Amino acid sequence: MIVAYPMTAASLATTAATGKSPTDHAISESVDKDCSVWKVLDGNPICERRLKPNEIPVQDYSSKKKLVPAN
Repeated sequence: MIVAYPMTAASLATTAATGKSPTDHAISESVDKDCSVWKVLDGNPICERRLKPNEIPVQDYSSKKKLVPAN
């Protein structure tokens, strides 16, 4: 028996906003990893380790000085 997954407006909106389907989100939460079946198309594993907030690279713009044109 083939079970079709209904593509509802909510699931399409979730996929468009996050790049992951509701099923991907459910899998990610159940295994505590970042999972997306679309990654397999790029040759990557479906699930990868989630980065912790302190591991996410952040650009520091505080040291950049604003350039003012000379008159």
